[in-house]
Amino acid sequence: MVSVGVLQVANYLIPFLVLPIISRVLGATLFGSVSYAQNIVSYLTLLVNFGFEYSATRQIALAGEDKEHKRRIFWAVISFKALLLLVSFMMMAALPLFFDRVAADPLLYLYTAMINIGFVLFPTWYLQGEQQMDKMAWANFFIKLLGAGLVLLLVREASMYRLYPLLLSLASIVVGGGALLYVIRHFGIGSYVCTRQSLREVLSPSWPIFLNNLFGSLYTTVNMTMLGLYVTDTIVGYFSAAQKLIMALIMVVVLPVSISVFPEISKRFEASKEGGLAFLKRAMLYAGSAALVVSIGTYIIAPIAIRIVYGADFTAAIDILKWLAPIPFLVMMATLLTIQGLYGMGLQRFAPWIGLTLAVVCITMNTVLIPRMGVAAVCISWIAAEVLECVLSGTILMIKGKKER
Repeated sequence: MVSVGVLQVANYLIPFLVLPIISRVLGATLFGSVSYAQNIVSYLTLLVNFGFEYSATRQIALAGEDKEHKRRIFWAVISFKALLLLVSFMMMAALPLFFDRVAADPLLYLYTAMINIGFVLFPTWYLQGEQQMDKMAWANFFIKLLGAGLVLLLVREASMYRLYPLLLSLASIVVGGGALLYVIRHFGIGSYVCTRQSLREVLSPSWPIFLNNLFGSLYTTVNMTMLGLYVTDTIVGYFSAAQKLIMALIMVVVLPVSISVFPEISKRFEASKEGGLAFLKRAMLYAGSAALVVSIGTYIIAPIAIRIVYGADFTAAIDILKWLAPIPFLVMMATLLTIQGLYGMGLQRFAPWIGLTLAVVCITMNTVLIPRMGVAAVCISWIAAEVLECVLSGTILMIKGKKER
């Protein structure tokens, strides 16, 4: 639990503490440029990770004391992630041919995409499988701290905006390479020549997880991507500023509930469907009420929050943050119904289809509404997707719950 706490601090608190300084240095326009590059690269990160954080972790854990099996899994995953990394850079090289925004500043996108090298090198999945979460958490903490320190020390003026993602990438590469060497030496992982069979062994369980992750994240990631096709970097910067605050609230409010409730609700559903559903209803009442208070509070303090975190240059982000204020409450309810409810009842097979539906709805709404409404359309489509997830997951739970009685 302490390790997970350290991991969360590293992933969200340290980067968040950098925002008040870096946003003032870059200004809204360049902040939007960097944020959009990070948004585009997030698709490539999803490709490079390919669901191994779950599937390979499980395979290492189940291998037990079989070192030969672990060695085979280790090098198969590393090899395939390296291949995916090469594919991702080939895709990045092709993007300027199709997107003027990338063609206008290819170095920014290259420096941002280099962070994926660190993701390939850092064998997070292996350390999790070996139940060495403490080492993974502290190493990740060091990555974020090192990157943040370098950014604050070296990025002193707006013209150095490309240095911001480059320093984050270099920190990830250095620590990722060190972690790779540590795992190889500490766990006695020797060399291994990968075969088609070993690659199939790691790909087969990863493919459905990759699709699930893709569909599950697409409907949130695609919002900024499509917004950037119609508006300026300045508007993207305003939206990114509000979105980062909302995502920080989600991590603080929703994630702890998800982590703490899931084991208990799984036990309740295992004992009886009625008991599980009753526990889910109580969780929705109490956790939903807390999240509702957070959403209302976000709407009220939006002007103060934007000015404190980002400064006067981001005043236009206040209305966007107010638009997005319902998101923490909706995400809490959607998480309880989908992750806790569907997964608890063993109905996780519906989750990818729900994610795909939400992605299609978001893309359709954004395509139709952004040219007419601008950034407000993105907020509306995000809210609509969360409401739809609640409706779909709730309907499935209701129908399956009645059949179990």
